[in-house]
Amino acid sequence: MKNFSLATRIWLILGLFTIGLIANSYLETTNTRQEIQSCYESNVVHIVESAKGILHYFNQQAQQGLLTEAEAKKRALEAISAMRFDSGNYVFMGDAEGVSISNGIKELVGTNIMGIQDPTGLPLVKHLYEAARQGGGFVDYQWPDPKEKSELLPKTSYADYFSPWQWTLGSGLNMAALQADLLRIQNTGLINLLLVLLTVGILIYLFLNSIKLQLIRVAQSLTALARGESDFSLRVEEDGCSEVVALSTSYNQLATSLEKATRQVHQDSLRMLAAAQRMNLQTNVDPKIIDSKPNLEQLLLNIQFVTQQTEALEKVHHHLRELAEKDPETGLLTRQAFERQSINSIAQLQRETPHSLFYLSIEGAFSRMKLPDRINLMAQVSYELKEFLPESVAIGRFNQHSCLFWGEFNEMGAAMKLAVSLQQHLMNLDQASLEISLGVSSALGQDKSYERMFSEAERALLRAQKESGTKVYEY
Repeated sequence: MKNFSLATRIWLILGLFTIGLIANSYLETTNTRQEIQSCYESNVVHIVESAKGILHYFNQQAQQGLLTEAEAKKRALEAISAMRFDSGNYVFMGDAEGVSISNGIKELVGTNIMGIQDPTGLPLVKHLYEAARQGGGFVDYQWPDPKEKSELLPKTSYADYFSPWQWTLGSGLNMAALQADLLRIQNTGLINLLLVLLTVGILIYLFLNSIKLQLIRVAQSLTALARGESDFSLRVEEDGCSEVVALSTSYNQLATSLEKATRQVHQDSLRMLAAAQRMNLQTNVDPKIIDSKPNLEQLLLNIQFVTQQTEALEKVHHHLRELAEKDPETGLLTRQAFERQSINSIAQLQRETPHSLFYLSIEGAFSRMKLPDRINLMAQVSYELKEFLPESVAIGRFNQHSCLFWGEFNEMGAAMKLAVSLQQHLMNLDQASLEISLGVSSALGQDKSYERMFSEAERALLRAQKESGTKVYEY
């Protein structure tokens, strides 16, 4: 569906609407046919009941002694035989033995019609008698067309029973009139359906045709813009239906934004080029190209140039930041850089990962050395730390005579073993009068913050220094 054009989608909607309308029309026509047939059936029932009322009247005359039963039956037959409705339709009657006593077909009067069947073999008279004795009912059957004897037409008759005289009376539906009414309803529904579909189709066609040129114009502008063939200063007319106007407005806003972005990138490119030239960065961009007329191709070239120069400047910035984070005398991390890196590392630790913070201090003869000697000694100690400690351990200079280092370990006791080995290694340096003390704080995962571990390592260092120096103590 998403790959279909707008016109295809709209015509598809019309097709679905047509299917729904046809289904609705069919249901309405079916309901109307049923209602009309029910109306015809009700009329026949009323006619038969009226005839039955005549029989009741003359039967009462006979019971009251005003007429003999034979005279009453005779007058009742005359009255009912004279009844006509629906363009010649009539009421038929038969006695208890199935002999016809009143019929529109005079040849059948006086004959036993109980055995009459329709062309399909249905004993219709017998069924009518049965329906009548059950309180009245309809019987459907087939009967030859009066004009085309070979063609069978559907027929429906209603029969009722007059028990005092054991007469069965009934009448048939005017099927010709019924079929004519049904055909009229069907044709009317079909015409209405076609009119609705034709009207909707014409409206959709006019709608699609009205926006087709507008959409093509906007689509061509967007295509030209995407290919870089369009100047960002060009605009499309904002006219037509509200949706197309909104689309045209959006395109114009996009073109305006791209035009502003091109100008901004153009200015940034010039500034970036000037900065690159001042910093002696390598660039192959001709300033004349940057000054070219801005379009999509030029915008992409300028963005590419800005991206390249930005990456170069980021590398320079990264290098400068690394230099700023290193202690110039020892090459170790500065205190601030060490603290920031350790805090970030602790925040990323797993729950049960052992880790330790070490606080190393050099005392004794160090405080009596001249400044150049102290610098050389700290540089030597820093070199030994970087060589002795694992690469994963972060090392930083805390002050002139102390260092900090932090790292992860496989077990809790490993930190203390490393501290003792390191202290002994440093004591073997050619500085017999030095006092080297180590304070250690250990933790699992994020149980302790960096600030807490530093405080514990500092107290452990003070405890080690009180024990005549050159000691290692773990908090």
